[in-house]
Amino acid sequence: MGIPPVIGRAGVRAQPWPVMAGRRLLNHRPGDATVERPCPPAHQGSGSIAMTEPATTTATPPLRPTVPAFTRLPARSLVAVEGEDALKFLDGLVSGDLDPVAEGRACYGALLTPQGKILHDLIVARAGENRLLVECATGLAADLIRRLTLYKLRAKVKIAPAAGLAVAVAFGPGVQSDGLHVEGDGNDVLQVPDPRGAGLGLRLWGPEAALEAFAADTGLTPVPEAAWHLHRIEAGVPEGPEDLPPEQGLALEHDLDRLNGVAFDKGCYVGQEVTTRSKFRGQVRKRLFVVDATDGAPLPAPGTPVMAGEREAGQLRSAIGPVGLALLRIDRTTEATDGSGPALTAQGLTITARPRADG
Repeated sequence: MGIPPVIGRAGVRAQPWPVMAGRRLLNHRPGDATVERPCPPAHQGSGSIAMTEPATTTATPPLRPTVPAFTRLPARSLVAVEGEDALKFLDGLVSGDLDPVAEGRACYGALLTPQGKILHDLIVARAGENRLLVECATGLAADLIRRLTLYKLRAKVKIAPAAGLAVAVAFGPGVQSDGLHVEGDGNDVLQVPDPRGAGLGLRLWGPEAALEAFAADTGLTPVPEAAWHLHRIEAGVPEGPEDLPPEQGLALEHDLDRLNGVAFDKGCYVGQEVTTRSKFRGQVRKRLFVVDATDGAPLPAPGTPVMAGEREAGQLRSAIGPVGLALLRIDRTTEATDGSGPALTAQGLTITARPRADG
């Protein structure tokens, strides 16, 4: 399996990923030491991300890998949008900036309702002439295709599942992610630097067998899927319907603006008016926070209310053990943090919200 070339911003062939002995693309040697960490307690909540893991041993990768890591993401799928109008069509629907896609990179964004509520979180990248791949939640792929088809009208596009393609992720120390997009064809693996932020690694799109071969050939260490979810949760990155329940939250509340998922300077898209008004009128009263259970117990299921005394402060989203995301009112979270108000709790567990980078 050949390594596909790297295409730069203007479609000019750039230098490929760094290649080491044995065609290793990553800044890690198999003999490098790793640090063993115990796994967090299993998250047992209904509808939560499965993460029942045995105790860490030399044969079991830790959930915070210290080496370049690889895992399949069966909860994510790909939809193909093909045709001469593909880019223009999606640009008129998705909240993010699709200009980088035309330049050979990736876009993050969402399909919103006209009222600005999130329906689908998406990563979009080019996979050939007039062919775009759209990553979405597996359980919502059929709904995405249905909704895109409703907007198709006379656009010259075809919308269908990307048959035979699966999603994986490479992340952790040494994984290169410099904003370039890697072209592939046939059975090659499409390497898509995660557009949501630095440190999130590469999305890998391709046939299942090709993904496994790519991981082995490039020296990636297989880890549990929960390791990826812990990685992105601690980075404050929502993913899928557990974090972004359809039609239940606004784009800015769930930090899509912070994650390069909202373009305030592009033309119209579905839900733009509400999203822009929220931004410039300062009407964002809730935000997504990384939260910890103070006693180390696993957090309850997504959707569990978070209380500040007798008042509701928000809801939990996905979690891995005692670490999770929560959509919280900014004012009540600030009061709980500075001690001027009651502590935050969820089903009797005291939780603390980590400080946000934007304050």
